[in-house]
Amino acid sequence: MISRLKGIIAIKQPTMIVLDVNGIGFELHVPLSTSSRLPNQGAYAQLFVFMDVTRAGIELFGFDTEEQLAVFRQLTSVKGVGPKAALNLLSRFEPAEILAAIRRQDIQLLRSVPGIGEKKASELIMKLSSSRPETPEQHQLTPDVFEQAVNALESLGLKRKEALQRLKRLHITPETTLPELLKQALAHQD
Repeated sequence: MISRLKGIIAIKQPTMIVLDVNGIGFELHVPLSTSSRLPNQGAYAQLFVFMDVTRAGIELFGFDTEEQLAVFRQLTSVKGVGPKAALNLLSRFEPAEILAAIRRQDIQLLRSVPGIGEKKASELIMKLSSSRPETPEQHQLTPDVFEQAVNALESLGLKRKEALQRLKRLHITPETTLPELLKQALAHQD
């Protein structure tokens, strides 16, 4: 079982990369969010890997964080939600946003993603809201507090992508309050 790969990016496309690991090229399907954070072709990268073995063959899916991989595994564990639909979700939303949508039972948000219809959205909510997906404690906040912070930063004029980037760079403890989090995020600029 392949769980992690380190190597040089030989080919980089929006949802696929080829990672050269000691002369062997591994083709990995990646969400847009991972692709956008990876360096350019020719640079070194490390990806966490999910290996899908089916009758049709073997496919590898790569993620730049363990959190993405954990949520991908949870999403694909739901009957009817395949790897492509899970990649589409992770391409559009951060893992914390997906978890928050599931907890809020936000069918409309989930349905806004290609490959996720009302039936799949309902299935995701039904199966995962009771057994909340486990993810590494990257930012140690509940999905609701993380989402509130993102929304607050957006209302203050930041673009969603910038708000997410600022929040991810902060040192956050379980005791960090929402106001403290916002103050740190606003003080932290590129």
